Order: sequence, then C-alpha cells, then structure tokens
Amino acid sequence: MTLEKIKKVDWRYVADRRLALLFMSLVDISYCNFKKAASIDWGVIHILRFSDGKFYHSGREIDDLGKIFLRGGEKLLKKFAKKLIFHVSNLDKLSKEIGKTDCSGLTRKELVALLDNFSDLSFYAHNFLTPMIVADKVLSKIILDSLPDGDDNKKEEWLGILTQPVKENEYVKEQKSFYRLAIKYKRKSRNFNRSLNAHLRKYGYLGAKEYWWDSAWTKEDILDRLDIFSSQNKNPLDKINNLIKVKQEREVAFNSLLKELEIKKNSKFFKLIEVARDYAYLRTWRTEVLYGAGYRARNLFYEIARGAGAENGIIPYLTISEARKMAREKKLPITMNEFRKRKKFYVSVKRGRKFVVFSGRTWFKKLKRVIKIDNQGESDKVLRGNIAYPGIARGMARIVEHGPKSKISIKRVKKGDIMVATMTFPNFIPAMEKAAAFVTDEGGILCHAAIVAREMKKPCIIGTKIATQVLKDGDEVEVDANKGVVKILSRH
Repeated sequence: MTLEKIKKVDWRYVADRRLALLFMSLVDISYCNFKKAASIDWGVIHILRFSDGKFYHSGREIDDLGKIFLRGGEKLLKKFAKKLIFHVSNLDKLSKEIGKTDCSGLTRKELVALLDNFSDLSFYAHNFLTPMIVADKVLSKIILDSLPDGDDNKKEEWLGILTQPVKENEYVKEQKSFYRLAIKYKRKSRNFNRSLNAHLRKYGYLGAKEYWWDSAWTKEDILDRLDIFSSQNKNPLDKINNLIKVKQEREVAFNSLLKELEIKKNSKFFKLIEVARDYAYLRTWRTEVLYGAGYRARNLFYEIARGAGAENGIIPYLTISEARKMAREKKLPITMNEFRKRKKFYVSVKRGRKFVVFSGRTWFKKLKRVIKIDNQGESDKVLRGNIAYPGIARGMARIVEHGPKSKISIKRVKKGDIMVATMTFPNFIPAMEKAAAFVTDEGGILCHAAIVAREMKKPCIIGTKIATQVLKDGDEVEVDANKGVVKILSRH
C-alpha cells in the first residue's frame, strides 16, 4: 500500500475517537462482512485512523451509504436496527460467558477457539458504528424535512422532543444506582461496601471505553464522586425522583407536540418517529455493549499475553490478527521496539481487505500531510453549533479528552465549568453532573450529549466541529444555547 495510493483517496473527516489499536482493527476489518451483517450492498474500502483520535473515510463511500438509507427509508432503517440488535446481542451473550470463565484453566487450543469465536462475532457486531452515524443523519433529515415549515431552531427543538428515547440506557441506570449508593454512603450503612462492589461489577466498565481497560472505574473513583456529591449537599432521593420526573415530562411534551403538529399515531410519519426514538437508544446501547464486551473478555486476552510472556499493557497496541497469532504461537507477534513506537504514534489504513499499521513519528507525519486539516476558525472568538438544549451559562472551559487519559481530564472538571469534548460518552457522566454546560465538536440531535443535556436540563451546543481546537483549557467562555453560540470572554 503506497503513499501515492493513499493520497488519491477522497478522505473525509468523520470523528475523533482515540481507540485502542485492538478495537480499531476489529471495527475496520469487520466492514468486510458488512453486506452479510447488515444485508445492505455497501462496503467500506478506505479508512484512515490516527492514534491521536482523528479518523477519515472515503467521502464517496459515506455518501453512497447515505443515498442507500435515503432510498430505503423507514423500511431499511428498521431492518438495519434489527440486524444491529441481533449481532450486537450475540457478542454481548458470548462476552458474558467469557467473563464468567476462568481463562487460566484453559488449554492453548481452548484459548485459541474462544478468541476465534469472540473475533468472529465481533466482525459482525462492529459493523454498526460509522454506518449508524450515517443512518442517524439520514433519519434526522427525513424527519426535519417532513415537519411543518418554521424557524430552523424551532424545527430542531421539535426534532429533539420527538426523538427522545423511550428505553433507558445503562448510563441512566448507573446514575440511579449511584444516587441509591449515595443514600447508603450518607447513612453509613453497614452494607455500603457490598453495594459499592455490586455497583462496580455492573457499571465499572463504563469508564473503559474504546478498549482502554485500565480506565475502568475503581472503588476510589466512585468514592471520590460520592465525596464531591456529598459536599454539594444535594438530596440523592431528589435526584432519583428528578430522573423519573424528566422521563415523564418528556412523554408529556412528546404527546403534546404530536397533538400540536397534528401527527396521527397510525400515520407513516409517526412510524418514522418511532424508528428515530429507537435509534436514539440504540446509538448509545451499541457502544455500551461493544466496549463492555471487550472489557468482559479482557482476561481472555490477558491469559493469552501471559502465555506469550508479555505484559497486559501490550494488548491495546496489537491488532486482532496479531492477538490471534499470539494465541496460536504463544509468542509476541511484534518486537518490543515496534511496541514502543506504537505507544508514541501509529496510523492504521484499511484498503479493501488489507489492514496495515504504520508506526512511529515519521509515518505519523507523512500520513498527516496526506490529510488537509481544516483549521478554519481557530483564531475566531465566536463558535457556532446546533442547539441540543437551550439556556445560557458562563464558566471556565475544561477540555475532556478521549482514550487512556480520559479519566484524568474528567476529574479536572469542577462545578460550574463548561465541559468541552469532541463528543460525550457514558463515562463522562461524572463530569457532566458538575458542569454548567456542554459543548461538543460532533453530534446530531440523537447523540449522547444532546440526550443527557435534555435529561439534566443544562445548556448544550453540539456540532461546532472545532470547539476542542479553538477553546483552550481555562478560557472564560459564555455558552448561549438559545442562539447556538459560544463566545470566548477571556483567554487563560
């Protein structure tokens, strides 16, 4: 795969996700199975990912998928959702079985077979990441175009009300569990430690997104969060009741808007809205399950590493093919020099069925030059984005990173800060509870940040594209989510 061939691709920026290489390879290799997994005649040929998080697809390929979803409409979107649930649930079931297995008691043949099974199911389940984002955008556009004429902001507000998920994602359940834990913490209950351990067993994986398993929530993380919550003198029971109340208010607002816009519950348009509500839930659910599956299977990978005389820390920097080779041959599939280079910088390129890793600073710089980074607006003091939840807030900007450093940056968010991120995920909830407002580079009206903002009733602006590039840690900013504008009041 030459640099010239890579240069010729019509690369388009998709998102910023600092994925472990192991997860990267599972996702990108999986697209070879997309036609079988999703029953859609489309395939990703070109993907380029950098270890700092930014990744790109062929723009033509992304547009082609969008056209397929647009032509297929509600029928195809529902079918896609059913396929997603089927394949992701299969991986979830296997990972739970692996999580209960003492992998240290397995023979090499059994370890290889189990890893092969995990890999094969992953190559179907991981097909629904970027395509889900494309489907989400198409679905939002269809609904927006079908709504009565009106102000764009008003239509976005209607879309937000109509597409709130009915089902509760794990992060909402975790919040309720945390507040119940806070009640026992405050009362110094005898069974507090047992409840704390149960909470960690069930939800600790939420901190370990993107296969950075060392970032899983620990006992100390939850105790720190409890200390902060207790210092705010808030009633945990009130917080639980508020989550229930918000859900009830959402349904009231939903039904009122249906009546106002004269949308009949037996209409084709209403069926499309129901699909969108499912998508709002599934978009977060699929990542919760995929990251959780990897976390539950970590002991399988660790046992394979132990058999090869390797440290656990090498696992995130291997491709799935290398991990399988290590299981079969019981030896390191890469040199320690290659491992050190990957820890600093790496770039992965998928072209057809090939998945190649380029390691080290030299390749990182070469391939960065292939992509034209859009720095437009970096000198501006005003950012614009889409309104996810209205309101105005002022505070200090805190940039929350993804990847292995996310836990540190999440802890740096203080009460009243403005949380800034490329996009939010369930492990960001502790920071979001403290922040006065949220600003993201990415996201549509069905994204995690938008849904949480509406639940917490905090100002939120999404889709600024460059907030994490323009805003600096410590900047004094104003978030005007009534107008979709972020202003820099003073530089740090």
